[in-house]
Amino acid sequence: MGTLGLDLERGLFLGIDFGTTNSVVSIFDFKDGQVQTIPIDGSNIFPTAIQFESDIEDENKLSKIFGVQAKEAAMIYPQSTVLSIKRYLGTEEDINIVVDDKEFSFKPEQIAGEIMGYLKRMADEYVREKLNMAGEFSGCVITVPANSTDKQKKMTKEAAILAGFEEENIYLRLEPAAAAISYAVNERKDKKVLVYDFGGGTFDACILEIKLDENQEPNISILSTYGDNDLGGNDVDKILIDMIYEEFKKLTDGEIDLFDENLDDGVSKRQKKVALVRLAQMANQAKERLSQAKSTKIVLAPFIQEPKIVNINMEITREDFLNHKRVNKLNDSEEIFEKFEGKSVIDMIDKTIACVDKSLENAKLNSDDIDEIFLVGGSSSMPIVSEKIKEKFGKEPFKSKISPALSISQGAAHYCNMIMMPTVKGPTVNEKTIHPIGLEIAGRRFMEIVKAGMDIPKENLVIEAKEPLITNFDNVSSMAIVVYENTSPNEEKIQYVTDEGMKRLAGTSLRGIPQGLKGQEKVKVIFTITQDNMLKVTAKSMSDAGIVTELSVDELY
Repeated sequence: MGTLGLDLERGLFLGIDFGTTNSVVSIFDFKDGQVQTIPIDGSNIFPTAIQFESDIEDENKLSKIFGVQAKEAAMIYPQSTVLSIKRYLGTEEDINIVVDDKEFSFKPEQIAGEIMGYLKRMADEYVREKLNMAGEFSGCVITVPANSTDKQKKMTKEAAILAGFEEENIYLRLEPAAAAISYAVNERKDKKVLVYDFGGGTFDACILEIKLDENQEPNISILSTYGDNDLGGNDVDKILIDMIYEEFKKLTDGEIDLFDENLDDGVSKRQKKVALVRLAQMANQAKERLSQAKSTKIVLAPFIQEPKIVNINMEITREDFLNHKRVNKLNDSEEIFEKFEGKSVIDMIDKTIACVDKSLENAKLNSDDIDEIFLVGGSSSMPIVSEKIKEKFGKEPFKSKISPALSISQGAAHYCNMIMMPTVKGPTVNEKTIHPIGLEIAGRRFMEIVKAGMDIPKENLVIEAKEPLITNFDNVSSMAIVVYENTSPNEEKIQYVTDEGMKRLAGTSLRGIPQGLKGQEKVKVIFTITQDNMLKVTAKSMSDAGIVTELSVDELY
């Protein structure tokens, strides 16, 4: 039996694109130096879905169904099925399910861990039985959106631990950088590349510079990244849901509200849940069809059967879909609905282009400086995306040999190679700081501590502020430590945290400072940034009775 050419005590590493809608896993095969995607349940693209049901042998236990079967089960058992769990990572919201009239509660990372664990088990089985490789996956590289918060990253890691991966062998890397690797290994030229990543739950615009080294291997540097954590393909789907729901309201004279479970309108809670799942799945299918055709038929017959049978039969054209302005709150929060109310698909794509403009501005580049545009994520396949990109850059997006849905996972597998075999030739990514980061000081001034473009070494980037903070008044016993990111740096003038482009990342208080005269007590501040782009700030009173505080920044880049 062969191996992946690695020390079996360390195990094998799996590249995971854990997506809002779908997930993909890939490996780097050291025998032939190639990356390959592992089919899970016969398909390269695995729906990020789980359904629970009672265990046949023990009614107090739950058994699980994953992937396509779970996604399909959502139409019949919506109360026991969980979709789009990635959008809950980083929140404290419990996931409640009902199985046989019994309610169960899970943390988001537990649900994500169950799904990752299934991916791991299926990948273990595949490499043993199909590829004749020994060992199992003890480590992984999981890709995360470029604008992930610290909480999202921590919960993603916790999910991977629950899935059975060893904590010290779990690495997080940015999705656009992983996608860039997939591009760079096939296009070995010096280029500046825009990665346009429009996934199910998030959008990221990332600009990278690729330079070939003396061995003609790609060396990738991230020049800038800018995105929106609340804009993705799911929001595009909701435009279609909105259109279909408007038709439903006409057919029922607005007397039925499918999104209000407690409203006594003659429709049971269960039938409302089933109807909404069917509505969401129909919208997703219609979006995919409208990427290929100029119109599509929507047939839901029957859609509901109580208090009367309602059938939906309508035609939606691509033009209507792109220009429809959303009017219904659906199941969004007030904050999210306020963002999308009255907005169309065209408006959403324009928003992604605005993120691209911001990324160009942060990289100090013009659209003419970009040599190639690499589309990533399932939503990027909409024709309107290519049209807008061509309008912006005057060129077609790169026609990749790799499906946009697979490129991030395959890039993650290349990252596995970099981590496990650092001396072997291949693409490398220079992890760098994107924007200056610093503290608010007296007069609301910004004191820069971390400069833009600094290399982040494997052992972390550790920087101590050149000057300590001092107390501004007599008998001060606490000091505010507030961290800002400067997305619009200007070296020619003093900058204030109230300036445009200043982004407050986090804040805490250093309490218990020994009281004394103004300026007597000094506080040392140290910034630590990991290759996972997670920031920790340590503030320490410098007196003999000094005290220490630490904070992990909730959002970085």
